[in-house]
Amino acid sequence: MRLDSMMTGITTRDIFRNIDDVEIKVKMIGKKAGDLQVKYMPSGKNCNDIRAYIKEYQVKTGRKLDVILIDYLDLMMPLSVKVSPSDLFVKDKYVSEEIRNLAMETQCITVTASQLNRSAVEEIEFDHSHISGGLSKIMTADNVIGIFTSRAMRERGRYQIQFMKTRSSSGVGQKVDLEFNVETLRITDLGEEGDSGQSKPAGGVYANLKKTSTMTSSVDPDTGEIDPTQGINAPKIKADVGGSKLKAMLASLNSERD
Repeated sequence: MRLDSMMTGITTRDIFRNIDDVEIKVKMIGKKAGDLQVKYMPSGKNCNDIRAYIKEYQVKTGRKLDVILIDYLDLMMPLSVKVSPSDLFVKDKYVSEEIRNLAMETQCITVTASQLNRSAVEEIEFDHSHISGGLSKIMTADNVIGIFTSRAMRERGRYQIQFMKTRSSSGVGQKVDLEFNVETLRITDLGEEGDSGQSKPAGGVYANLKKTSTMTSSVDPDTGEIDPTQGINAPKIKADVGGSKLKAMLASLNSERD
């Protein structure tokens, strides 16, 4: 139901009231979109189970996968070795490496999720210490992105993603605000008028300031004083660099010749 709401833009409480319209919209969107296949697997599965299902799916449909989403890594067990579930560092190390090998084998973008620990509850900026389980999965991953929101942000319809690790770029520490629709549960980019929390280019503002920052004044013809309340451009004053000294020198030379 949530997926239908995100696709059609119809609120979750109105899905069953307009079930016929929702069905038509989903079919129309499906003609222009790709195929999403959801497969439930119990906890404790390994990469071989995922690999077997992928091959079966490709044989039946003749389609090649583009993206693999695993929800989520902490529930999987390693294939190559037997590890105690309590040893999270070793378990997550083998599982994350096997998932990475699966991504390289299938040439697919592979995304998984991991929970945060209790120390991250009151935090507004995440780091590697806030991720539950072993840090070995952070070392294996190419990109690690934290998703942050608060009650006030949800009321404003905002979510924030924080780049905690980027292997192939310098984006570590950057934050991006996204728009969250409370009714349809859809996350999208902020509009042009949205406050993304990023520093906007100052070119337009600076240009406007340059255009309006001209000094205006008017000279009273009777007193010769400048009246700053009048909207006339102030007279330009040319600097006299060494002019008086040059005149005095020439005058002294003429007097000596005489």
